[in-house]
Amino acid sequence: MPLLFPNFRIHQVFGANTDVGKTLLTTALVRATASKYATSLKGKEKSVFYLKPVSTGPDEESDVSYVQRHTQPYAHLIDTHNLYQYREPMSPHLAAKLAPDLPFPKTNDELVRGIENYATKCVKQLNGRQGAMFVETAGGVHSPALHPPHTQSTFLRSLRLPSILIASPHLGGISTTLSSYESLIMRGYSISAVLCLYDSYYRNDDFLEGYFRDRGIGYWTVKPPPQKYGTVEEDAVRLAKWYDEVEQLGTQQEGGGVREVSDWLDTQHTDRIKELDSMPGRTLKSVWWPFTQHGLINKKEDVMVVDSAFGDNFDSYYTKSAPTTKSESQPIPKEEGSLLNSYFDGSASWFTQSHGHANEELSIAAATAAGRYGHVLFPSGTHEPALKLAEKLKATVGKGWAERVFYSDNGSTGIEVALKMALRAAGRRYGYDGEMGGDYGVIGLRGGYHGDTIGSMDASEASTYNKAVDWYKGRGHWFSPPMVQYVEGRPTVLTTGPDEWAPLPETISDGKSTNDGWSLGFSDVQSIYSVESRLNTPLADYYRSHIRANLEKAVKEGKKFGALIMEPTCLGAGGMIFVDPLFQTCLVEVVRASSDLFGGKSWKGKKYKEDLQEVRGGWREKRKWRGVPVIYDEVFSGLHRFGYLSASSILRETPDISVYAKILTGGLLPLSATLASTSIFNTFLSDRKVDALLHGHSYTANPIGCSVALKAIEILERQNWEVEKNMWGVELDDESKRWSFWNEGFISSLSGREGVKGVMAMGTVLAVELEAGEGGYSSHVALDFLTTLRQRIISSPDGRFAPFQIHSRPLGNVVYIMTSSFTKPEVVRAMEKTILEEVGRI
Repeated sequence: MPLLFPNFRIHQVFGANTDVGKTLLTTALVRATASKYATSLKGKEKSVFYLKPVSTGPDEESDVSYVQRHTQPYAHLIDTHNLYQYREPMSPHLAAKLAPDLPFPKTNDELVRGIENYATKCVKQLNGRQGAMFVETAGGVHSPALHPPHTQSTFLRSLRLPSILIASPHLGGISTTLSSYESLIMRGYSISAVLCLYDSYYRNDDFLEGYFRDRGIGYWTVKPPPQKYGTVEEDAVRLAKWYDEVEQLGTQQEGGGVREVSDWLDTQHTDRIKELDSMPGRTLKSVWWPFTQHGLINKKEDVMVVDSAFGDNFDSYYTKSAPTTKSESQPIPKEEGSLLNSYFDGSASWFTQSHGHANEELSIAAATAAGRYGHVLFPSGTHEPALKLAEKLKATVGKGWAERVFYSDNGSTGIEVALKMALRAAGRRYGYDGEMGGDYGVIGLRGGYHGDTIGSMDASEASTYNKAVDWYKGRGHWFSPPMVQYVEGRPTVLTTGPDEWAPLPETISDGKSTNDGWSLGFSDVQSIYSVESRLNTPLADYYRSHIRANLEKAVKEGKKFGALIMEPTCLGAGGMIFVDPLFQTCLVEVVRASSDLFGGKSWKGKKYKEDLQEVRGGWREKRKWRGVPVIYDEVFSGLHRFGYLSASSILRETPDISVYAKILTGGLLPLSATLASTSIFNTFLSDRKVDALLHGHSYTANPIGCSVALKAIEILERQNWEVEKNMWGVELDDESKRWSFWNEGFISSLSGREGVKGVMAMGTVLAVELEAGEGGYSSHVALDFLTTLRQRIISSPDGRFAPFQIHSRPLGNVVYIMTSSFTKPEVVRAMEKTILEEVGRI
């Protein structure tokens, strides 16, 4: 839950190490802030709040007790609180183990919820008045959390509170302070101010002041406190005098300025809110958004300002709509809520997000490679991240068939590379006229989408995405794919238009006629995805006949083909259409057995039926392409988005070329990889440069992207998704069966609701097709549903997760929501409940 309130500023205090004066200086800040409020507000109610989430050591020596003792002049304005206190003065995770009788949060998130709840309580107590809160952390920046292996800087990151860093004045303190600072900013924190106690011998301030001021960060050196001697009472008197001095002294005087720090923090808080509020208007004047009609999205309240992102959510600001009418009777709110709301990233930031926003391991991998390489030229060279990633991809998604890895920028350019590879290979084999620019195209699927560059657009049928592009020239033949959905509670395969479908064979008795052909129900979804057991069925023969007949017709009409390109198992941006995997397998089989069609008169090899028998019998060398090269566009679907590494494990057919992006880097950086078999690579192999694959990008094999991709794959390899697989009754080591983060009972129930045409889920993805008078991408029914859904605040009664709302983008009449690969089951269950409730209101 983001904590940004208009009249209530909150700052978190980190220490560069232990024994740097963190509590001492936090107390000074509390006093200075309270003093200011006492002068300006003349109030007697609590306005300044101090929170210590976890404290260790005896109660009388606790930080809360210290703050209470040394803020006595302002006790009527200050509230102090401690969430968890453990007796032993040691690292919190160890101190907690030695106190089994004391309350202990089950998770680090529970501790974060405690901070959120206390802040909310303070806002209510202020009742609209101005106030401030200081949250003091324990030990140093990387002191262990209550639940290792996390440190406090990691588990507190979801709050992303503006932070104050207390520098170390001791020997080695410069290094310690800079390391702490870099650790915080690398994790996404904003540093509002740095304070350091003055040491006349080490004089760390000489270096630190210039360092931080050069970076626009407020820096103050504070005179050291008096040494302890005499009685406790005498010491308290000297310390009280010191607190008065450091508050009043200005920065031009040695060791003062704490009151100035308080003023600076107020200004920072105000400026942050002003910046957020100004961004929508400035954006509308400067930015041209993708896939957005600016004639419709043109109001400040339409613009979502993402302040930060963490885990599954982003914390965002929306300008509030002006009231349509003014009424004297309208009540003034007594308490003001947070200006930021937390939104579940339901579109996975356009399918890229998989590891959670601001994933610490990925951030460190990126920083490591950035510090070591930056970016370096790649042709005729190599570097460790690119080489290791290529080897990793060959051993995983390319296992058994891929020989080479070609790097580019993103999914669309990765597809451009794949098309150049495939079309040149086919042209050279079949001697197509005009090899340098011949008019031959691809075989694909209606609803397929392969990117927005000119070449990748031409590999898709005319649609909203490309038909308004002046250079678009659809080059190919597209099959209408049979799709998989739960319809009225039952897993079903149903055909789509506008292709004409012959009636099902009589041996398939339970098929039903529909406006678009037919539908066929199955007892369970696993039966649909058990492709191996379906390859010798009447439906498989029916598919093969349908595919071959359409290809023969296209060739007779004069079309030439150089590739089969398809998104395996699911057509993403084209409408989140889950395709019957048997159809796609049969499509690959028929294409690989149809050299007689593609080679024309020059073909001297076997006829279709002989070739088909060989392809089906597994007599194909996987590194040699047949028919035309087969491209798997796994830009969206690969690397566990759908619960599998590669679609080859479902379709039982490996490609000749495949493309990966999006999840490849865990959603952190743009990078794509195009994998190719030996026979594709050899097409370009000669002693003439003109025969090479003359394609490249300035940032090819960017070391930072490659390093992050390696780490992203490593993280996925550590997961087994035990909870999700058990929910679907799938054994951990069973890769043949399908499962999802979404509960099958929920999917079945949702598919039977009024207004719902069909539902499907696999892996992280849920797709809900709504009934609409006008279907397709131009429909607004899904947008209307998501707009309403976004208003719902989803919360956990037992505090297992922070409240959030759902943000996603529609695909015409299709609502889709994606989790990350690590979304908690309780979060998904809560979304399921809310979605069912909202669908019931359609």
